[in-house]
Amino acid sequence: MALTNTPAWPQMPRYQTAGVATANSATDGSGTITALLAAGANGTRITGLYAGASATVTTTTVRFFVSHNGGSNWTYLPHLEALIPAHTLTATTVNGGRVTVIDQNDPVDLFDLPPDAVLGFAIAVSIVGGQVIAVAMGADY
Repeated sequence: MALTNTPAWPQMPRYQTAGVATANSATDGSGTITALLAAGANGTRITGLYAGASATVTTTTVRFFVSHNGGSNWTYLPHLEALIPAHTLTATTVNGGRVTVIDQNDPVDLFDLPPDAVLGFAIAVSIVGGQVIAVAMGADY
């Protein structure tokens, strides 16, 4: 980005969700990785990244990956890994299986996806009767 005194305003807001139920415990980029958010032509700043289970789960890990060729090859992003705690989902309890991976209120957490990159994710333990749903939000600048 060129040096300027003019603020860089978001050009295109981004908000995407995706769900996955089948485990892929590999961190080498193999196996099934679900695409979550494709960056724009000038890149995308991820300002919020969340994951949560829509069913009763045992403890599972949600792992994030980046692809620079449309999802053909994936690179593991260990700093974006999070643990979803075991919980029982009922009609009278709050869903305890949600985690914040990137906090939109903490500028230190912000993550820039390079132009035309894809952010993807996988879970380490399969979910029965539901999914782990990931949410990515941000903007193109």
